[in-house]
Amino acid sequence: LDTSLKFLEGTLKPDTYFYKHLSSSSAILRQSQNDFFELASFLWTKKNPLSPLKDLSDAIILASIVEKEAGNEEEKPIIAGVFIHRLMIGMKLQADPTIIYGLLPNFNGDITKANILDKKNPYNTYQIKHLPPTPISTISQSSLEAVILGVKNDYLYFVAKGDGTHYFSKTYNEHLEAVKKYQLN
Repeated sequence: LDTSLKFLEGTLKPDTYFYKHLSSSSAILRQSQNDFFELASFLWTKKNPLSPLKDLSDAIILASIVEKEAGNEEEKPIIAGVFIHRLMIGMKLQADPTIIYGLLPNFNGDITKANILDKKNPYNTYQIKHLPPTPISTISQSSLEAVILGVKNDYLYFVAKGDGTHYFSKTYNEHLEAVKKYQLN
C-alpha cells in the first residue's frame, strides 16, 4: 500500500488476476494496487520533462479524467495533450466528468448551469483552476501513459461528435462552431 498519496481511489490496475481458491479479496486487491504502483512509478521515471504535473498524484488524477473523457484509445494522447496545454497556461480543465463525480450519488444524468456555477463542488473543474482532489475513476495503462509520457498540443478544446470520437479545436470560435455542428443538431 502506497501511503504517499492522499487518496486510494484510482490506484487499482485493471487486469486479469489469477488466484487460488479461498484467496482473500484483500490479497487480490493488494496485488492489483502493487501492480498499479509498479507501472505508475516506472512510467513516472520516463515523464516528459516539460510536463506541468508536479507529482505522481497529479498524473493519476489527470489520467482518471482522460479515462472518462476519451471515447477510444487513439484519442487519449490528444485529450491528455489538451489538458496538459490547459494546465500549462493556467486555464481551467472544464471537464464534465469531474462535475458528475462531485455530484454522485445524486447525479440525475444532466449537468445544469447551476452545477457548472457551483463553487462548493471541489471536483468542479469549471470553477477550480487546478486538478480535483482525487481521481474520478479507475484508470487504464493507456490513460496513464497518455498523461505521463504525453506532450502539450496546440488544441485547447474538444467536443464529442456523437460517434465515440471528438472534434479538436485550437480557438474558442472554432470550438463554438463544432458545438453547433455536433451537439446542437
